[in-house]
Amino acid sequence: MRILIASFTFPPQVGGVAEVTRTQAASFAARGHQVEVVTTVDARRTGQHAPEGVTVRQFDISGTFLAGHGYRGEIAAYQDFIVNAKADVVLFHCWQNWAVDVAIPVLKHSLACKIILSHGFDAQVWKPQPALPWGLGVWLKALPYLLKLPRSMRAFDQLIFLSERSDWGRFLDVGVAQRTCSDRVSIIPNGVHLRKFEKSGFDFRKEFGIATKFLMLNVANYDDRKNQIATVRDFMAANREDVTLVCIGGEFNEYHAKLAGIHTELQRLFPRAKVRFLEKVPKNVIYAAYQAADVFILGAKYETQPLAILDAMAARLPFISTDTGCVSEFPGGLVCPAGQATIAAVQRLLDDDELRRRLGEEGRVACESKYDWVRVMDAYEKLLARLVAQR
Repeated sequence: MRILIASFTFPPQVGGVAEVTRTQAASFAARGHQVEVVTTVDARRTGQHAPEGVTVRQFDISGTFLAGHGYRGEIAAYQDFIVNAKADVVLFHCWQNWAVDVAIPVLKHSLACKIILSHGFDAQVWKPQPALPWGLGVWLKALPYLLKLPRSMRAFDQLIFLSERSDWGRFLDVGVAQRTCSDRVSIIPNGVHLRKFEKSGFDFRKEFGIATKFLMLNVANYDDRKNQIATVRDFMAANREDVTLVCIGGEFNEYHAKLAGIHTELQRLFPRAKVRFLEKVPKNVIYAAYQAADVFILGAKYETQPLAILDAMAARLPFISTDTGCVSEFPGGLVCPAGQATIAAVQRLLDDDELRRRLGEEGRVACESKYDWVRVMDAYEKLLARLVAQR
């Protein structure tokens, strides 16, 4: 098949969507398909960022889906590219971004099968801000996008969701699709590279000087949505001297500076708590960190189906997480709100060797049976072949 993948983000950009896009492109190409990725211009991108057998096309488009804002840049060129692409399938990633929103008006002119993979939908969610008008202005500008969602869905031949879950949060679009175009709905979860969690030759503890009995791990970009501030506060409140929390983010930024300041203040209250902040850590070292850790922790405010927790499960690493996205569907961890419940969960897991072992095994079994990228890509290939044959 000739497969075109349209995503607003792709390496060297980091994040869950970029990683899923890269994995899909590499896997389709390895299976013998002709694969092209269309994405946002990034001056850092080189040929080394494209998997073998994958070509990358970039467009300089920016902006937002909010009413009164919109998109600017090479819009006409991108629309012409989508319409005339020599592809059997065009696989789009995510609502609420230019790669999808700019394409929707012209999809009826494309002869390819049009598919969208949702990584969550939050146009309806009010995100409170500390100053007037408390984020209400942004929320009101997002509502028109929500109202036209059923019409937008009908522009696609198939809609793929990560979970069957439907709620007023990140999975609102699942409920809308089930009510308006249920015959076009497929459920295919995110995946994990099981082979990456074979025993690593890299000694993470030795290289970074982790001398405590336990290592607790957080892997996420330094960002308010990932909410490392709450994670660090709760961890430090446990005030244990036998554990080190290691936070690994893409790069230090303004949020990290704020986080580091709060950490310094908390050290006076909880002198026994140990925290390390790392940035720009290579992938192989991150995989080694998972294997060296005892517990994974995520305090995110908003998620859909986080790859970081799937990685923890693959590494037989029990997790503690807020009830965000569909994390509650994952076996292998404790799901609880930030604050006292998370502090108690930290204490419980570190004090119970058998519970850590049992949860770790439950997570690994789930990855092997459901979340293995090989199984996930089998499902994609089967679905795409069926849609192309029907068309």
